[in-house]
Amino acid sequence: MTALVQPDDAPTAPPSLFGPPEARTALQDRAEAYVSRAFTMMRRAEALVAGGRIGSLALLAGNRDRLTAHLGRYQRFKHGEIFDPVVLHGPASSKIVARTMKLDCFHLGEVVTAHHTRWRHLRASEWPMYRAEMTETVAMLRRSMEAELRAIRQLLMISTLYVA
Repeated sequence: MTALVQPDDAPTAPPSLFGPPEARTALQDRAEAYVSRAFTMMRRAEALVAGGRIGSLALLAGNRDRLTAHLGRYQRFKHGEIFDPVVLHGPASSKIVARTMKLDCFHLGEVVTAHHTRWRHLRASEWPMYRAEMTETVAMLRRSMEAELRAIRQLLMISTLYVA
C-alpha cells in the first residue's frame, strides 16, 4: 500500500538569496528593461551621429544627459539589489564574481562620466572628434552591458544554491 501525498507534503523549491522564483524573474526583467532602454537611447544618438546631424548638438546633449542619468539609476539598481546581496551573503565563488562586476561597473561609470563631461559643451568644430569617440564609446558600452547582463542572469539563476 502506498501512502497518499498530501498537498502540504509536496516538495518545495529551495529558498534563494533573492526570494521566490518570481522575485528573481522580476529582478532579471528590471535589469533587462534598463539595458533595453539604454540601447534604445544609444541607437537614437547613433542615428544622429551617423547621419551627420551636426545641427542636432542640443538634441545630442539632451540625449547624453538622459542616458547618463538612466545609467546611474541602473547602476544603483544592480549594485543595491543584485551585486551587494551576493557580496554579503553568497558563496565565495559568487562573491568574487559580484565584486568583479561591481569594479567593472564602477570603471564603466567613470568612462561614461568622462565622455559626458568632455562633450558637455560640444561645438560644431569638434564634430569629427566627437563622432569617432561617441561611436567607440557606445560600442564599448554595448559590449560591456551585454556581458554584464549575461552575468546577472547567471547570478540570479544560481542563487537557489545559496541562502542568506
